[in-house]
Amino acid sequence: MRKKDQTRRAGKILAFSRALFLLLGACAAPFSSASSPSGGSTRDCRAVRALAGRVLGDRAGSFLFETLPKEEGKDLFELEDRAGRILVRGSSPVARASGLYWYLKHYARCQVSWCGDQLALPDPPPPVVGKVRKVSHYASGFYFNFCTFSYSMPWWDWKRWEREIDFMALSGIDMPLAVVGSEALWLEFLRKFGYTRKEALAFIAGPAYQAWWLMGNLEGRGGPVTEAWIEARRRLEKKILTRMRELGMRPVLPGFVGLVPANLGEKFPEARIIPQGKWGGGANERLAVLDPESPLFERMARAWYRTLDGLYGRTGAFAGDLFHEGGRTGGVDVPAMAAKVQAAMLRYNPGALWVLQAWGGNPRKDLLSRLDKGHTLVVDLCCEFWSRWKRTKGFGGFPWVFSTIIDYGANTALHGRMDALAAHLGEALAGPKNLRPAGLGATWEGIENNPVVFEFLWDMRWRKEVPDLEEWVREYAVRRYGADLPCLRDAWVDLLRGPYRAWPGQRRPGESVFCARPSLGVKKVSPFAASIRVRYDQRILRRAVKRLLEGATVCGKRETYRFDLVDFTRQFLANAGQLVYKRMVKAFRGKDRAGFRKFSRLFLEMLDDQDRLLATERLFLLGRWLHDARACATDPVQAGRNQRQARLLVTTWNKERSGLRDYGWKEWNGMLRTYYKPRWERFIGELKRRLAGGKPKRLDFYPFEAAWAARTWKEDPYPWKPKGDPVRICREFLEKYGPLLDDRDFYVPPP
Repeated sequence: MRKKDQTRRAGKILAFSRALFLLLGACAAPFSSASSPSGGSTRDCRAVRALAGRVLGDRAGSFLFETLPKEEGKDLFELEDRAGRILVRGSSPVARASGLYWYLKHYARCQVSWCGDQLALPDPPPPVVGKVRKVSHYASGFYFNFCTFSYSMPWWDWKRWEREIDFMALSGIDMPLAVVGSEALWLEFLRKFGYTRKEALAFIAGPAYQAWWLMGNLEGRGGPVTEAWIEARRRLEKKILTRMRELGMRPVLPGFVGLVPANLGEKFPEARIIPQGKWGGGANERLAVLDPESPLFERMARAWYRTLDGLYGRTGAFAGDLFHEGGRTGGVDVPAMAAKVQAAMLRYNPGALWVLQAWGGNPRKDLLSRLDKGHTLVVDLCCEFWSRWKRTKGFGGFPWVFSTIIDYGANTALHGRMDALAAHLGEALAGPKNLRPAGLGATWEGIENNPVVFEFLWDMRWRKEVPDLEEWVREYAVRRYGADLPCLRDAWVDLLRGPYRAWPGQRRPGESVFCARPSLGVKKVSPFAASIRVRYDQRILRRAVKRLLEGATVCGKRETYRFDLVDFTRQFLANAGQLVYKRMVKAFRGKDRAGFRKFSRLFLEMLDDQDRLLATERLFLLGRWLHDARACATDPVQAGRNQRQARLLVTTWNKERSGLRDYGWKEWNGMLRTYYKPRWERFIGELKRRLAGGKPKRLDFYPFEAAWAARTWKEDPYPWKPKGDPVRICREFLEKYGPLLDDRDFYVPPP
């Protein structure tokens, strides 16, 4: 009996010790030490060794990993030779992973990216002369926009997430947004406040709309999700968080900021609920805001964090914004409300950090006025275009992240504003110490595009100064394709001077006329701050494609090369399509029936050619997007809902008419042939009828668009695996459409 009591007491002591260890670990890290605060343990090295094995396979044995203490609280890594292998020391798992990738990029000339890997690691690995030591200027690396979870990631499985987390660590990212399992959180939370399961499920948005639900812009759209889906997402989130934490990351989860269902007043009529009106062109009811002076606010905040803790473990960083993209304060004392939101976080975890988005006037100065600077982080979302940090003097002294939004809506276009990105970052680093960024970030609405911008940004995680961009892209070309060819280096200089250059007033990527809703005066595709205008000389891009093709003999089988060749040729065709469109419109206005017939046929032929080109690359397939939406579903009901949302998000956005139509446009194989081309065919048919003497009719494209979005996989399947030879097709199209730029009737270069 005594032995059993001793065993029981020992077990209790061990359990208490573990709990205390977890509590201290979770509570001891405000923003200044967002990563693992010590040099790391043997376990940390095991995590990075496992990462190296996943990325490099058998070649991971060429690398050794050791821990290293931080330098004045900053992460660092060191590289040196060790008996024919490469020793990587680092102050955290992410620092060690970053050291590995720095070596792969800058010594072995290899690359990992969303859009193909080039991992022809030489044997033996190239030596490191002396010791290389890199100290980060940033306390952390922040990653993801809420929108990314809907525009790019709603259908990801664990295999895809595992790769992304490895890529994060390699890149130096240690503070990722992690909101996959929010459905389970809200379901359990609302059940504690009198909601039936059916009522709670009606509030939860579908996966394609999760981003805007979590930001308070809408509720229930795309739902209800099935309970099997919620359970699958809960399990996936636990895997995601476990891996992130193994790698020393500090995941950012949803915090309670007072957002509640719009019908909460029916459950608690005594509480003051502030309606927030409509969002997204009036088609979506926003979540309401609970007045923080209501006693219910404290109850709900405590319940939120207890529920979160029970589902996903102790958490120390929280995202959530008040009055995102509009809303109503309703007379609430905003500074007091913000202070109560943060106080609730700190009661749950004294080391908690509130992560706020700087976007559209937020966070307001009064909102920040009563927050604790040591427990607040402002992510300045679009520093390659705006400089809110400069206008606000570093957000009044709050720690802030220099972040970027290169992509909107996961649209398909070459874009980067790389010279502005480099200049703005250089200015921020050279500014007064109290205004310098505390973190670096990538908050793109869509990913898996423009990998050059992502790599440049995260290369800066370990640089003191901004490098010469032309020299940097020349070296990028070598590691991207695994070949040091002048034609490839020069192609990237062309790209830097053309589509990747910053142009005044152009925040968003240039858009494809093929994807625009047809009219005689097409100016843009998506509804906000958009344009189809090509600011650069199109001959620069043509020359870049030609130079890239010169490397086909050496690189033609490499996935990085094939992706870029397709992407750059796609952009060349999209740009050239505008020239043909303008000639078609000119012929119509001039009542030139023969000319109109000629150019309208050529325009439709270009749509077919673009579709054929994009069939050769997996990331440009509509079929992949729809297949993944179905494949990740847990049951046939959810599979059907996923496929419906997948179609809506890339077309009409809402199932009703709204101002968000075509915000998520995609220049993809399948969409060109069955969605964009039929719209243009109908428009061209109407113009032909008018040229023949018919009276003008107003065309309503919405019924066709809505019908397309409602079709099912069974009715309308698409290939989800690539086919065709991209090198041959790109060469064919360059020869076919390249001469348009030499015809003065077609093209006059910009001054």
